[in-house]
Amino acid sequence: MIQTLFQVLALEAYMSELWRDAFLLHQRPYGNSSVMAEMFTLDNGRISVIAKGAKKPKSKFFGVLSPFSKLRITYRGKSELKTLTNVDKEDIFSDSFSKLSYTLLYINELLIKILPQGAPQKELFNLYDKFLLEIKTSNEIDIILRRFEIDLLEMLGYGINFINEVDSGQSIDADKLYDFVPELGFKESPNGIFNGKEIISISKLDFENINKKKFKSLTTMAIGYSLDGGDLKSRQIFKTLKK
Repeated sequence: MIQTLFQVLALEAYMSELWRDAFLLHQRPYGNSSVMAEMFTLDNGRISVIAKGAKKPKSKFFGVLSPFSKLRITYRGKSELKTLTNVDKEDIFSDSFSKLSYTLLYINELLIKILPQGAPQKELFNLYDKFLLEIKTSNEIDIILRRFEIDLLEMLGYGINFINEVDSGQSIDADKLYDFVPELGFKESPNGIFNGKEIISISKLDFENINKKKFKSLTTMAIGYSLDGGDLKSRQIFKTLKK
């Protein structure tokens, strides 16, 4: 019995030390020389880790823990707060704080808000991985971001119905106007801000002729509803920059 217990403990320790794909979502100082980080891992979803001594220049973690870069990590521990043991970068993201950087900060904050601790989210991890690859190499930042938000809402169970009007159940008419009600969908209105043609185009992932401001207002309302009306700090940063 004792031998079996030791074998189980040894297996758990071995499993926790396996290399795992991960992204850094957020980090903050922990004590004088360490860092506490929120990581999004392929196998275990969002986890909290301590990188001991990470602020020391001679630390193996120094300068390696960077957001928006795909990482390979190992960690150990049974509590919610794990200890980071190794980090290796698969790719490197380097960019001054431009519109792209703030966009990525917004997405990371959004993921921290919605991801439960320790629950595998492989589909969402792969979606985020794909999003980072696309947005780093494209000039269409707004469109890629909106598409990610729509896919994210679908995964969370807040998917937008682009097909039917909420009251009648009839198909969206290209020649009519609609308002968007976050908890319901598109509602026909003579003074609606969305025309049916735009809604149909979005449903077909055809974003070429979509008004970007209206598209952003749509996903902002839907994301806000999924957060129970809570706002994100990164949005406040955007508002400050625009003033």
